[in-house]
Amino acid sequence: DLKKLMDEAKNGFIFFSLGSNIRSDMLSEEKRKVFLKAFSSLPCKVFWKWESDHLPGQPSNVEVRKWLPQNDILGHPNIRLFITHAGLLSTQEAIYHGVPILGVPFFADQYTNINKAKDQGFGEKVEFLTLTTEILLAKIQKILQNSSYKQNAERISRLFKDQPETPLERAIFWTEYVLRNNGAHHLRSSSADMPWYQYLLLDVIAVLSTGVILVLLLLYKLLSAVFRLVKGNNKTTKKKQH
Repeated sequence: DLKKLMDEAKNGFIFFSLGSNIRSDMLSEEKRKVFLKAFSSLPCKVFWKWESDHLPGQPSNVEVRKWLPQNDILGHPNIRLFITHAGLLSTQEAIYHGVPILGVPFFADQYTNINKAKDQGFGEKVEFLTLTTEILLAKIQKILQNSSYKQNAERISRLFKDQPETPLERAIFWTEYVLRNNGAHHLRSSSADMPWYQYLLLDVIAVLSTGVILVLLLLYKLLSAVFRLVKGNNKTTKKKQH
């Protein structure tokens, strides 16, 4: 029935998922209400990956499922926006299908991914800790009402797909290449044969550390000599005064 709901979404639909590492049903009541209030104000349908059986306060235009086929949903012609945690795979799938994104990053590369999407004109970002209904709704409406986000998403998608072969063909070629050439040892990085202390740059760190220690020791000796010289001159001056 999911396909039927997407097909019948006359005003299009929004897909909301925080990925596999962050559970939507673990959001605080305050944050849950932020999303619910914003979604209930929209004229379009919202599909929300919600990991529990029941969503308290669920609006009539919001459909929830414990699991949703993300790639298939992003490929549906009626999708208008993807609200995501901006993980790498989710961002790449949105790019592939030419779907604008609204990122709610939490950690790691998610901030980098959504910042790149924003710079390239097919995404916007909101900060989870300071998120309010007004901020969320304003960002959603900004993307939905400004056609440049969709146009930029489609442009980036064309660039992403413009390759001499498909990713599957590339994977098959290089797998067979390695088999044909007995492991393709000529392509291996020389770092694979380095001693562990060189790989970890411990030899470089040791040389640099030794240099720093010697410089500090030299400075200490010089300052000590100057201090003794000044102290000796002061004693000589006092004796002459007496």
